[in-house]
Amino acid sequence: MIENKDRYRLACLRLIEKKVGWGDGSHWSNADFEKLSNLIYEKTNVLLSASTLKRVWGRVRYDGKPAISTLDALVNFIDYENWRAFVVQYDEQTKQETPTSPPKERNASKFRTRLIFSSLMVLVGLFVIFSFLNRKEEKAKTSHFTLSEKDFSFSSKPLTRSIPNSVIFTYDASKAIVDSVFIQQTWDANRRVQVPKDGNTHTAVYYEPGYYTAKLSIGDQVVKEHPLLVATDGWLATIDRKPIPIYLKKEWYLNKNQLSIPARIVEQSKISLLPNPPVVKFFNVGNFEPTSVSDFSFEVQVKNAFNDGSSACQFSHILLITDAMPIAIPLSIKGCVSDLNLMTVDSVISGKYTDLSKFGADLSNWVKVACRSDGKVLQFHVNNEKAFEAPLISKNAKIVGMAYTFMGTGSVKGIKLSNSSKMLYKAF
Repeated sequence: MIENKDRYRLACLRLIEKKVGWGDGSHWSNADFEKLSNLIYEKTNVLLSASTLKRVWGRVRYDGKPAISTLDALVNFIDYENWRAFVVQYDEQTKQETPTSPPKERNASKFRTRLIFSSLMVLVGLFVIFSFLNRKEEKAKTSHFTLSEKDFSFSSKPLTRSIPNSVIFTYDASKAIVDSVFIQQTWDANRRVQVPKDGNTHTAVYYEPGYYTAKLSIGDQVVKEHPLLVATDGWLATIDRKPIPIYLKKEWYLNKNQLSIPARIVEQSKISLLPNPPVVKFFNVGNFEPTSVSDFSFEVQVKNAFNDGSSACQFSHILLITDAMPIAIPLSIKGCVSDLNLMTVDSVISGKYTDLSKFGADLSNWVKVACRSDGKVLQFHVNNEKAFEAPLISKNAKIVGMAYTFMGTGSVKGIKLSNSSKMLYKAF
């Protein structure tokens, strides 16, 4: 018999599986758990490692119980305030779904009413059971039969190099044995939509550039997937807003010697810097020859002079966008390094459990940052001092773009990206 705590945990996991749309968690790969770790961090600002998530899902032998902070982060991801709120709402919903015995009726009129109501409930129940069996049968079809990718086709084509950019997906799923055909535009299940089995075209708008993996699924089984590069036409700058960011004119931020979004540009865009400043971003994707993460040298100088309101930490990030996980270099003032998370191509390193103090700097002045790879390790330097070193496992990944994000305002200059044979990109 399942204990209450396990019942709540399993219900939470099923909701997360439904949210991300990757099927049963018992079939997830390590890369899937890494992606989920990133999604949870983006939504909750809490880092749960892939190994922690695998323990929660029972994929790794572990006799202990998840910490309440872990459970809080999991339910935050599915929009509950905390674990206690999730349990209370789950219990209330369960009570509402549990049938109770009706009181004995004392007259024929009430009996007839009850009989009619019961008959209706039987019909409704039969309809629900029939629908459930249909769904179960449909799921069983995709679970017990391996679909051949040769029976399906799937491709995509971005319409422009500007952002926003519409992408046209062309597919053939006519040989699907069920009607549940989905296109997932990224690894984010919020971008997963059902499409007609007998259709052949679906379009979508991408509001940010990047490297994505598009998937065609029949039920829960992915039958086709391919890389999708949504590029920029040179540099792009945005002020982060959901669902659509604010796009800045090039003459507002693109200068001869640097990229810069000062406070006046943010305020000119009718966005308040206080008390909670926005995140500003620079992108350059698909404008230089891709280079292997096993052979590159990168350096840049950044500055974030805004430290008012809730931006006292002056959080800033440098991202090298790859065709795998990104390399993300975090910066802040010294006092906030505990909240930093460093991303290599292979892992996420938390400042809660690792000394990332050398990524703390005076961001009111220019900070020089470098990242280099010799094929064995990634080395990170801040102001010419070695800040961290991490082993390189995914040697085949390629750098396809770069991005810079700042809390409030930010400036960038002195960008250089090269490999052992040539300079690939240089600006400012």
